[in-house]
Amino acid sequence: MSSAGISFGGLASGLDTKAIISALVGVEERPIRALQTKKTAINKQKSLYGDLRGLLDKLSTAAKALKTTNDFLAMKTKSDDENVMTATASSTAVPGTYTAKVKTLAKAQVNSSTGSPSSTASLGGPASLQLEVGGNTYLIGVASPTLDSIAAAINEFDNQNESGVRAEVVDTGNTAANGANRYQLVVRSTQLGTQGRFTLSVDDGDAAFANVINNVAANTRTIGTDAELVLNGGISVFRSSNTISDLWPGITLDLKSEQFPTKDVTITVTTDAEATSKKVQDYVDAYNKVVDFFTEQNALDSEGKAKSPLFGDQTLRSLRSTLRTAVGASVTGSGNPAFQMLSQAGITSDTAGKLTFNRTKFEEALVDDENAVARIFTDPAKGVASTILDKIEVYTDSVDGLIKNRNETFDRQVKQTQSRIENAERRLTIYQKQLEAKYASLENLLGKLQSQGSAVGNIGRR
Repeated sequence: MSSAGISFGGLASGLDTKAIISALVGVEERPIRALQTKKTAINKQKSLYGDLRGLLDKLSTAAKALKTTNDFLAMKTKSDDENVMTATASSTAVPGTYTAKVKTLAKAQVNSSTGSPSSTASLGGPASLQLEVGGNTYLIGVASPTLDSIAAAINEFDNQNESGVRAEVVDTGNTAANGANRYQLVVRSTQLGTQGRFTLSVDDGDAAFANVINNVAANTRTIGTDAELVLNGGISVFRSSNTISDLWPGITLDLKSEQFPTKDVTITVTTDAEATSKKVQDYVDAYNKVVDFFTEQNALDSEGKAKSPLFGDQTLRSLRSTLRTAVGASVTGSGNPAFQMLSQAGITSDTAGKLTFNRTKFEEALVDDENAVARIFTDPAKGVASTILDKIEVYTDSVDGLIKNRNETFDRQVKQTQSRIENAERRLTIYQKQLEAKYASLENLLGKLQSQGSAVGNIGRR
């Protein structure tokens, strides 16, 4: 140690002044080490609250998947001829069988030219064509007409105006007659059915341009037609799409092919107990992870000391009690006294608060009364999912949630503790320098006294 450039080491006094200073400074460092330990514990608490927030977010996600009847009751469908028609169903679909014949598919109009030897050869000077589609008439200009530039102009117009008509030049690879008809200009509707039908005509341009446009207009490869289905009872319905979702509530049909001769395709809609069970299992798993977190924070080590800095945390105790009350509540609005609590639908709780899911019992309950079982979760007033979400939001709300408030408290505590540490370190530095100066002065004084004593002794010997 040194002070003001003076070195000392107890040479005059015979004391180990460095060790003395180190020991004295060490005593004064104890409060600083205690503050550092406190700061570490606060940061650990904040980190654990971050872990809790993540677990609660996952529980919220699982609860949202069960919040409404549409979410809770999954449906499945089966078509007896998936080559012709398939179907999907939402929870609003009514279980049962539905039949329909696919007479025609919806098709988009496609026109094309008969062919040209080049896609880049000039077709004259500036030109324009007229496009009529969906009751609208559009004028499309082409500055330097070629097959490629005509297609580009039609596509650019669609990009800007959503005309619903696109074009491309197809290289057929046809080399007959030296490739006289190799390149075809194809113009097509992007909308199925009669609503996407269009007409092309020449507005202005040279003969070569007019010949190409008139050629495309005259060659309809596919007529824009609506899909036609015949429902049970012989009722014909027409739609401008092959995906139809407005015939039966909650059921979407996907038409695949036309039949000849036509026959009934049967769609069977049933409750998908497997999909619903998976949602419930996901909820139980997410809930149990939160319970496990609570248990871990209140564990003791082999010496009976708390393992976690959140041991006995009042906020955690309150949340744990809140969640247990929510999952144990009775939903009197289920409409069936036999199914008003989770335990009646195969979801039981142990002494630690963890849930156990009996899938077999749950699916049997769905068969008995799926609507009552659903309302245990989905009832807007007392349903388990809604209640859990409301309770969790009190803790996780980003504006004034309890976790946010606790984190702000942790931040303040860390800041205050760090300030105390820095102040204590400054005082300790001053204290150490004072000790160094004090002992350096002592050594200097003893050194002078020893020199004077030696001088006096030498006088007596002369």
